[in-house]
Amino acid sequence: MAHKSKWKIDEAGRECSRCGVYKTWDHFGNNKHGTRERQSWCRKCFRQHCGRTEKKEYLITEKGRECSICGTFKPWSDFHRRRDISTGRMSACKVCIKRKSRNDKEQGRIRNAELKRKYNIGLNEYLEMFNEQDGKCLICGANESTVRGESTTLSLSVDHNHDTGKIRGLLCQKCNSLIGMAKDDVGILARAIRYLEGELA
Repeated sequence: MAHKSKWKIDEAGRECSRCGVYKTWDHFGNNKHGTRERQSWCRKCFRQHCGRTEKKEYLITEKGRECSICGTFKPWSDFHRRRDISTGRMSACKVCIKRKSRNDKEQGRIRNAELKRKYNIGLNEYLEMFNEQDGKCLICGANESTVRGESTTLSLSVDHNHDTGKIRGLLCQKCNSLIGMAKDDVGILARAIRYLEGELA
């Protein structure tokens, strides 16, 4: 004998087994074990149960869309292209993306993420090393340098052993390049010293 559900279920949709409201099938998430391979709870009830906030709906037309950050409707030309999104454009406008990037940079989030990715240290650990070195390159003693009309600061680079990953210290851009060009080879650097002292002439 087939089980008879107490909830209204038909071709167009069903009643949510949590809130009891009849909704069309597109309001229910996928579930291969459920009726018509759909969840018995509607998406709204499921989000509430999981503690998620209601997903905001944005106005999207052929001419443009509402920015997901500022909420202003703008033409598609105001949004960066992105192939992996159904609209082919980002959900946030160029102005908001630029503002967010600037804020992230000012608050150190981008620098922190970069240090984590490259050297597995955070910004706080970098600053501890920086203060221990009194903000100077361990080799030549130079401070951080500024370029482009003093609008951009070239931070001291994190020098590390490329084989072991062990961090050795913070160097200026030139000294870090010097170590890199010598391939971390002490013998090459020693010969360079002898050359400068005239022993190899």
